[in-house]
Amino acid sequence: MKLIIDNFAKIEHADILVDGITVIAGENNTGKSTVGKVLFSLFNSIAGIEGQIVNQRLKEIEDICYILVKNNYIEKIENNSVEKEISMVAKHIAFTITNELDLKTFLGDNSYNKNDITFTIKKVLKYSNIKYSEIDEFNQMIDETADKIISIFNLPNQAIISEVLTRYFNSVFYKQINSLNNENKNAILELEIKKKCINLVFSNNECTEFSADIPILNKAVYIDNPFIIDTLSSTGELNTIDDYLKNLLIKNNKADIMDGIFESVLAKEKLKEVYQTLQTVVDGQIIKNQHGFALQNDGFSEPVNFNNLSAGLKSFVIIKMLLEKGVLKEKDVLVLDEPEIHLHPQWQVAYAELIVLLQKSFDLSIIIATHSPYFLDAINLFSVKHGIDKKVNYYLSSMENNKVNMEIVTDNIDLIYKKMVSPVQLLDTLRHQLNNE
Repeated sequence: MKLIIDNFAKIEHADILVDGITVIAGENNTGKSTVGKVLFSLFNSIAGIEGQIVNQRLKEIEDICYILVKNNYIEKIENNSVEKEISMVAKHIAFTITNELDLKTFLGDNSYNKNDITFTIKKVLKYSNIKYSEIDEFNQMIDETADKIISIFNLPNQAIISEVLTRYFNSVFYKQINSLNNENKNAILELEIKKKCINLVFSNNECTEFSADIPILNKAVYIDNPFIIDTLSSTGELNTIDDYLKNLLIKNNKADIMDGIFESVLAKEKLKEVYQTLQTVVDGQIIKNQHGFALQNDGFSEPVNFNNLSAGLKSFVIIKMLLEKGVLKEKDVLVLDEPEIHLHPQWQVAYAELIVLLQKSFDLSIIIATHSPYFLDAINLFSVKHGIDKKVNYYLSSMENNKVNMEIVTDNIDLIYKKMVSPVQLLDTLRHQLNNE
């Protein structure tokens, strides 16, 4: 998989291979996080979008039919059973109309029109148990309802997809999609998968062009905030990235006990080596009690509430929860933005091996933005140890004249180490000066 970015936010140009583990290093404010956020937005806005449009179109038609049915019901609504009946009739109308349209479209018949819709509405209403007033305006309201339904059917998918992409990317990038240096240039994204492309063009922070030769079948998980687990038992507004991760972490907590069971068992069978590494840091069970989520361990007198775990331990707990719930699947994208921030160097090494083993087991596409020489070195060495070093690429991000460029340095990662050790050299020079004064 390859991602090409042009004139997007701070990035003037980036050509990034995403095949196994992609490590992006560089100074602060050089666009490292942008690459991961672009992939997150691409995958999660496009995945299953055709089905989402079908479902949303049906919901819009249900809402229109609900208003028609409710406004013409002659008896006062005093209980939930009547309200439920009205809702069921509206759903029946919408479902029947969309099914008839889909059938005719499948048969290549484009003759489905307003008269067909009004006939279907009247047919469903005739056999419902709800009483309606016999007023002249009723037929006119059915006609108006049919007009609204036709307008929804006539909205092209391309326009809807462009609006979805506009909203999703703006929610992640806070309406700063187009180049901050040259807003007149279009922002262009190209994602190549198996020699087929997905292309997006943005102008004035709106998606103006979209084409896809291949569907997105996987999701992207973005982790940059270990404190997200403190919010699992609470409500409140979160940004798009944190909200998506939170929903994955609480998945199946109230669902049927069988939900996700196969993915979870397959993960445990496949990831014995991963769990061994994980348990060196997080040994215990994740439970839900009256206080929320907690970590139960034989060494604790009682379960430790997530809020009381160290920030470093929370990073490992997030991975543990994603695995136990069977959320991570083969070929998914995992984005880790500066995962070392809250980790002691010893735990950075453990976390790096965990990530390498996850990639090896699931064939994940993992993008890592890092400042840490410990973490970088650990990824490098463990990828060799576990035989995936050929699937690791390294990039050095830099900024010149307020424009970000990313250089592939896989064959010379010493360039990254030199950048990382320069502060140490500065301190050594200062130490030498102080010692000689």
